[in-house]
Amino acid sequence: MSQNSEDAPLEWSVRPYKESIPRTVIVIAVILAVGILAYLMFKAVFWGVFSVLILFASLHAFFTRTAYRLDDESVTVKSSTGTQIKKWSNFKRFYADKKGVTLSTFAKPSRLDPFRSTRLLYGGNRDEVVAYISKRINRDSAGGA
Repeated sequence: MSQNSEDAPLEWSVRPYKESIPRTVIVIAVILAVGILAYLMFKAVFWGVFSVLILFASLHAFFTRTAYRLDDESVTVKSSTGTQIKKWSNFKRFYADKKGVTLSTFAKPSRLDPFRSTRLLYGGNRDEVVAYISKRINRDSAGGA
């Protein structure tokens, strides 16, 4: 986390698996249990390994690092699957919850929000992130902040 002045970029990274060790242990146990169950059902190591790989791939965001950068021009999200750069002008509103903030491309709540929005996890800097975003997205249309 770093922020030197009001206009300086805000950068941080998040590793969700490190935030809760009990949750991480449960996730790993479930993945392994599914792999063992697939092996026992099909009597083939291939299907056990395949199911573990599929589950791990579907949960890659939980196990890998995601880096965020907010500056005057854009929002950058770097993850294991690529980099997204979006201009602030794309976002019409935002809403914050206890784990992160969602930047929406719609002025009003929409069923398409989960597909068109950008999600930023806090990583322990909630107040900084919400303050930075509220300066760049019209506060009249901001929800939940």
